[in-house]
Amino acid sequence: MRRRDFLYGATAVSGMVPMAGAAVDVASIKSRGTKKVDLVYKSPHATPNGLQATSEGLWVVDQGKENWVSLINFADGKVIREFQVPGLAGASGLTVDPDGVMWINDTHNSLIVTCSAKDGKILAKYWCPGSGRTYQVPGDPAPARSPIASPFPAPAGAPAGGRGRGPSRPAGQVALDATTGLSGEGGQGMEWRDGLLYYACLPSRRAYVLDPKTWRVQAMWNLPGNRAHGVGWEGDSLWIADSNWRAFFRHDRKTGDIVEKIQLTDKDPLIHGATVHDGYMWFSDDVGYICNFKL
Repeated sequence: MRRRDFLYGATAVSGMVPMAGAAVDVASIKSRGTKKVDLVYKSPHATPNGLQATSEGLWVVDQGKENWVSLINFADGKVIREFQVPGLAGASGLTVDPDGVMWINDTHNSLIVTCSAKDGKILAKYWCPGSGRTYQVPGDPAPARSPIASPFPAPAGAPAGGRGRGPSRPAGQVALDATTGLSGEGGQGMEWRDGLLYYACLPSRRAYVLDPKTWRVQAMWNLPGNRAHGVGWEGDSLWIADSNWRAFFRHDRKTGDIVEKIQLTDKDPLIHGATVHDGYMWFSDDVGYICNFKL
């Protein structure tokens, strides 16, 4: 059997979508209209990069070097409990499964880490499908930065104008002493549904539907850009944010197709972590704020 026949045959049996598709035409996607974004409150720590709504409250994972994970009240942002997860590098996105296991995308380490949602004790680590270096294609928006000043003091040694990205080099070039060209970014926003993990991944420009028991990718959805971030369920559709597009894109769960978008402006907070709760989209700007708007 040819490999192509096998892939499409497997798709037909599983009911999942094909593994690849055409590039996304953002201009053709129907828009839900403009939204009034509110800065709801300051985050528990300075660089909130992932959110997850639960019945207990709102989980916030911070990408700072202290690796704080905080459970806060939706109403006032007060901390219910929090802990630190050692060894994370740029955590971005988390979810909690029905067994109380927390899954965290450890982005800069290209890992997915599980820990106890009670105390942060690490249970297991996994490699992240789709990891690698991000890249651009014609038509991508320029890299976006938050227009909002952080309410937290800048970290010691931070460069003027924001966090540094390392020395500037010609496109595609790596350092002369590099030993690999494949290290890079892993997954971002993450959700759980019916025993499967759904997460967005920057470098592959795709979302993945992953069976955590077999570690097999069940489906991949094409994304419109190279900076996918937070995700959140609205019924049977999954919103996936893109920071550079400054937009949320709603994907049909069965096909992966984008059926709608919500476009923010360059004056709105920059989208990082995201989750849906009680008819609102909640998202974090990693300068230190938790925001929302009514869907």
